[in-house]
Order: sequence, then C-alpha cells, then structure tokens
Amino acid sequence: MTGHPRRSDARHNRALLIEAATALFDEVGVEAAAMNDIARRAGVGPGTLWRHFPDKEALTAEVVGQSLDGLAALAGDLLGEPESRDVLREWASALVRHIARYRGIATSYARATRTGDGPLGARCRAVEQAATDLLRHARARGQARADLTGAELIEMATAVAWVNETTAPPDTAERLLDLAFDGLRPR
Repeated sequence: MTGHPRRSDARHNRALLIEAATALFDEVGVEAAAMNDIARRAGVGPGTLWRHFPDKEALTAEVVGQSLDGLAALAGDLLGEPESRDVLREWASALVRHIARYRGIATSYARATRTGDGPLGARCRAVEQAATDLLRHARARGQARADLTGAELIEMATAVAWVNETTAPPDTAERLLDLAFDGLRPR
C-alpha cells in the first residue's frame, strides 16, 4: 500500500472482507476458513482479497488485532489495581477468552508468538510485552514465581484455550486456569 488514503470503495471492500472473515472464523474456525470462501462471502473477487491481505496471517492479524490491542491495554490498566486483586490471573482469563473467541486461533497464535514474525507476530509481541510488564508487577507483589516469563504465561493461556476448545467439556477454562495458577504462585 502507498501512503495515499484509500478510496472509499477500497475501504468498503476491506471492511466487507474483515466482516466476512470474522463470521467465517466464528463458524468454521481460523484454520479451516479458506481465503476464497472469505472473498465469496464478502462479495468480492479473490484479487480484491489478495490486494488487501497478502496472506491469511495478515487477514487474521487484522481480525483479531483490535482484541489483541485491548489485551495490551487491559494489562496497563491492571497495573494500578490494589494488591488484593490477582491481576495476573484476571489478565490470563481475558487472554483465554480472547483466544476462545476465535476458534482455531490457538495454533496460529502460538506459532506467531514463538516466531514473532509477520503481522500477527507483531501484534503478539505487543501482548507479550504487556504480559511481561504485568508479570513483573505481580512478582513485586509476591503473586508470581520469579522464573515465569511473559512468553510462558501466554503459552499457558494458549494451551488452556486449546484444551478447552478441543478436548475438555465446555467452559472448563477457568478451572484449568485455577489449576495452572496454583503452580505459578511463588513457593
């Protein structure tokens, strides 16, 4: 894309593509959603889709990006909360809900977090930094182990979301988080 503002029809098509992708991701999951199906659902040709989003990861990053940005902002907000609140657990729960919202995103999210590459990886790095800041704060309060990293916290939440989605009875994520957080507390 150039530095020129997008034409109104291009902005409209982009919005249609994001709306169609969000709906299809909700229906069949991120991994199963085909790019051509997204274009068809949006009522545009595949070329229009590829012009806006060079690959599925770029589209996925756009669809989940605002929610990821919200997680980073939530971490910042939680830094000022009273000591009595388990802000790390609260944030991890929000992360699990975010991942669960986009069925099938756990695999893409774990890959992007690990590599840090691409548009989704860039968004994941911001969330990892937020987790690291929040973890430092929780450690100072005696609420987290000294050896836990922000990346590990995200991996744990991603694993909980994945297990909850694929093998566990519905709505077991909070129980799994409780069990995990028992192991994250300082000894």
